Amino acid sequence: MNQKIALSILALWAAGSTAAAEPLSRAGAVAQALKANPQVRRAQEDEIRLRGLITEARADALPDLTVTGSALRYRDPMLLNSSSFDSFPPDLRDSLKPSPANLYDGTASLRQTLFSFKLSKAIRAAKLGASYGRAEVERVRQAMALETIRAYNTYLLSLEKVRVAEKALRQKERHLEMARNRRTAGVATDLDVLRSQVDVENQRAQFLRIKGQAGLARGTLNAAMVQPIDAPVDPTDSLDFVPFEVSLEDVVKEAWANRPEVQEVALAEKVRRELVGVVQADSRPSLEFNGSWGYSVRQPENFFKSDFTKWNAGLTLKIPVFDGLRTAGRVAQAKAEVQKAAQDRIAIENQIRLEAKDAVDRLAVARSILEAAELNVAQAQKASDMTQANYQHGAATTLDVLDAQAALTLAESNRLEALFEHANARATLRYVMARDPLDSPAASQP
Repeated sequence: MNQKIALSILALWAAGSTAAAEPLSRAGAVAQALKANPQVRRAQEDEIRLRGLITEARADALPDLTVTGSALRYRDPMLLNSSSFDSFPPDLRDSLKPSPANLYDGTASLRQTLFSFKLSKAIRAAKLGASYGRAEVERVRQAMALETIRAYNTYLLSLEKVRVAEKALRQKERHLEMARNRRTAGVATDLDVLRSQVDVENQRAQFLRIKGQAGLARGTLNAAMVQPIDAPVDPTDSLDFVPFEVSLEDVVKEAWANRPEVQEVALAEKVRRELVGVVQADSRPSLEFNGSWGYSVRQPENFFKSDFTKWNAGLTLKIPVFDGLRTAGRVAQAKAEVQKAAQDRIAIENQIRLEAKDAVDRLAVARSILEAAELNVAQAQKASDMTQANYQHGAATTLDVLDAQAALTLAESNRLEALFEHANARATLRYVMARDPLDSPAASQP
């Protein structure tokens, strides 16, 4: 009786949670995850940082203008410390006592790089880096969409398993009531009733266990969407079979053309090649202009008078001759990074081949299992109905009924697992091909 009360409380709690929940589709779950998930936000901030590197790289090609102003109060006894000061007449020495004075400066300085082997390569490397950031954002978005879809499907599977387990529990409870009635009529034994009671309690425990797993699956989905773990969720989609056929060659071809990971390794290799040129530029000539213009006055009212202007201008040609092979060492390191990037490209190509093969095989296996499971459910349902009818007429035992019910429950669970595996394999295959992991509206039509 206590277990029935607990079961009723759980059922009421689940009904209340569902009533308070907002309807949520797969697309809605993915949209919410992409909007709030910290991994996506972090990738977007990295892209902004990489765009900032472009601005920083361009700064070396633009003028560097600085305006400074200063005010100085000073007293300089340098003349008194001259070695010939004692030879001056006494009257003159007395008149040469230093006194404090003010000095005001206002200066505008300009520095402009006129020629450098480094500038163009640094700007190109920064632009490639920004493209890498955009590809990384897309990669994270696709990965997070796939993760959210899997979490959504897991929650759907857990809810369906709860439904199947509850259905099995109701069947076993009806059979227990039937066994009791037959015992009262004298056509069943106490052993038949006892077996039915044990089977009901076992199924109730299984039902409660599956219900707990559904709560965990809901928490996982809420975590992907970055909302409270215990927030109610009312899924509107279901685990439906959607045909999706594509050859392995087409999967690999489309993946190589569109996967963000492929674009990332290609961009990383190009960036590292540009960085080799940036490092090599440290051993090549560069030309720079430096100039300044301003005023230096003791009295502020003399500012902007031509007699108090000061200026200078000059060109600086820098020709590195020998730096202790420091640049050569840095060039060797940069070239090694290029080779590492090339190996990363080969590795990602092999990984994509493997992912494509795995996804295609999983989809084919899931479809085969689903076809067999559909047939098995129909046969198990028919066998269960026939056994139940035979039991009512005394042509079957309690064990026969329990076995038939267990077989039906297992067949329905296998069918749900097959639908779940097919839905995940379909989303994974679309992800491998760099498509939207969500099924398109046209493909979702039965």
